[in-house]
Amino acid sequence: MNYTIVGLFPSPENIKDVAEGLEKSGIKNQNYLIYKSAAKHTAGARGNFWKKLLGTAEREVSASNDNLITSVEVRNEEEFANVQDSFKKNKAVKIYEFKDMTIEEAKDLNNIKKMVEMRAKSQIYAMPEMSVSANSINEL
Repeated sequence: MNYTIVGLFPSPENIKDVAEGLEKSGIKNQNYLIYKSAAKHTAGARGNFWKKLLGTAEREVSASNDNLITSVEVRNEEEFANVQDSFKKNKAVKIYEFKDMTIEEAKDLNNIKKMVEMRAKSQIYAMPEMSVSANSINEL
């Protein structure tokens, strides 16, 4: 079993807690990456989330700078469970698992962003269509 688990966190303020949680769960420092972005964003840099996600805006892959992305290479079920628990304890917004991806492949942040974007799109497209009527809203 060879997986890379990617965790998306709401804020870079979580960086120490995420690193400590991973190390407490038995993950070695060389088996995880925490991506830092040095670029500063402006108010206009954030576009409409849905337009970016669904591809109706420019095709630039970018994560907001006020988020934290972490990749961890796991080699067995125990490490897999420990990393997922650590991510959940540190309030990961979303967790993705990529089979047969090594930590070397995960070093390219743009590659990780593209893979996460594709996985997110596939999950959105796979969701069943829902219809909401006025009666169902009133019942709530």
